[in-house]
Amino acid sequence: MLATIFTVWLLIMANAQEIQQKLQDLIDEFASSLPDKLAEIDNLWKLVVSTQKIITLNDLIFTSHKLAGAGSSFGFNGITEHARALENALKIILENSDEDHIVWNQEQTSSIALLVKKLLDNNNLKPSNKIEQPVKNIIRADSDKLIIYIQEKNRLVRNELQSKLETYNYSVRNFLTLGDLKQAIIETPPHVLIMDATLFNAATREMIADFKQQGYAFSIIHLADDDDFTHRLNAVRIGADFYMTRPVDASLVIDTIDKISVADTPEPSRVLIVDDALSTSQFYALSLNNAGIQTRIVTDPFNVMQEVIDFKPELILLDLYMPECNGLELARVIRQQPNYIGTPILFLSAETDIKKQLETLEMGADEFLTKPVNTNHLIAVVKSKLERYRQLTLLMNNDSLTGLLNHTNVVSALETEIARARRDSTNLSYAMIDLDHFKAINDNYGHYTGDVVIKSIARFLKKRLRITDIIGRYGGEEFVALLPGIDASVAKNVLQEILDDFYKISFTHINHKFNVSFSCGIADVVSFPTAEAISEAADNALYAAKQAGRHCIRIAEN
Repeated sequence: MLATIFTVWLLIMANAQEIQQKLQDLIDEFASSLPDKLAEIDNLWKLVVSTQKIITLNDLIFTSHKLAGAGSSFGFNGITEHARALENALKIILENSDEDHIVWNQEQTSSIALLVKKLLDNNNLKPSNKIEQPVKNIIRADSDKLIIYIQEKNRLVRNELQSKLETYNYSVRNFLTLGDLKQAIIETPPHVLIMDATLFNAATREMIADFKQQGYAFSIIHLADDDDFTHRLNAVRIGADFYMTRPVDASLVIDTIDKISVADTPEPSRVLIVDDALSTSQFYALSLNNAGIQTRIVTDPFNVMQEVIDFKPELILLDLYMPECNGLELARVIRQQPNYIGTPILFLSAETDIKKQLETLEMGADEFLTKPVNTNHLIAVVKSKLERYRQLTLLMNNDSLTGLLNHTNVVSALETEIARARRDSTNLSYAMIDLDHFKAINDNYGHYTGDVVIKSIARFLKKRLRITDIIGRYGGEEFVALLPGIDASVAKNVLQEILDDFYKISFTHINHKFNVSFSCGIADVVSFPTAEAISEAADNALYAAKQAGRHCIRIAEN
């Protein structure tokens, strides 16, 4: 046990040290560039004094702004303080000048010269504070299957839960003692822990708090006898994420676990960072990467739209001031295109003028963060926006009952997958699935039970098909599965196994148990090369399966 804990600790420390080293490298790189950056400020100031041209003044304001934004990010608070003071003083001069030449007096010139001198002070070349520690590592379950641990005093309840969960391809273990559960979590962290409320005592609370403190990330479903505010509040205080009351509804437990698995999807979120200051972008990218978020950096705003198409970001982190095209203009270009109206845009800038910040929000930005921003704050805001974006996307593109793609998006996905199969010279199978005698289920057991069956077949298909397969609800009790890379005969074998196993599931209505089968028709793109042809062929094959007595699969004949 101690060896396992030590191994996990070493992995955490090794990763933290790697992150710290990368951060230190960025700090060293910024420090080495500071003399050149300050020399640029000095040269621009001399040009402003000698030429008194507005264009040169704007260059100095822009350079000061960039330096103010970068300074504190790397721990150079003195740089940020003096660069920001210089920027603000120069903006006052700009506001009172005409279109071509600077209008100022000797007192203002002397005041700004003093600000430049303070900025060029050698004391500013050393970092004045430490970079905050990166967010600690998260210890998650590492498994293709969802791992569920159950500690429940009632043997019948825990055995039924285990049986139902294993039907949907979850990896499930039951534990009778807290010690066994603790050891199992250390060795193999679960995705979900289902715990009997009566088993929560001081030792249990201490164990869970300790695991959370170490960075273990698993959700807790709290099974309780009472449903009132006090008991729910206690559940929250001991770290429970979900609260359910007895008698335990296995379908509701499975629905909850499905929501957890979607929220804990292994696919990382994608954030596009647009900032002409590469080192600052790398700093924030590194912080987001450490939180499990995939990033891509663009320093030239004219290249952003191609990166948006290629990378498909779920959030864009945008600097306000960039040469040739500022962030506000770029955001408007992005928002002009219907596909990206809903993509969250966060501005990250050293701009402190509230009017400028409000202008970005009025044009559709989702947040304005002022540099330097605490990295934990940045990560929290980004994760919040990403979660909301994914939830809204799911609502727009997916069927509300099953979470599968809706009819419109299934049709669109079929066109896309056929084009991909042609391009890659591969096959694609298209399966239409229809639940047998579904009207009788609704008539005999009610629509709620019918919905349970619908959600169950959807869940079963998601668990048993590959992550690369595409599944949708075509309408009512009819479903579609797109299986790239395999022909109709292989697809039939896959779906036959799913059909056999799904029929073994017992559904319960009051005291009556029943089983459900489905019929399926399959066609592939080699035999039916267009979207219209393959969908019609699969539909005809489905009709043939129904005519053959249902509970079977037929392949379309060419």
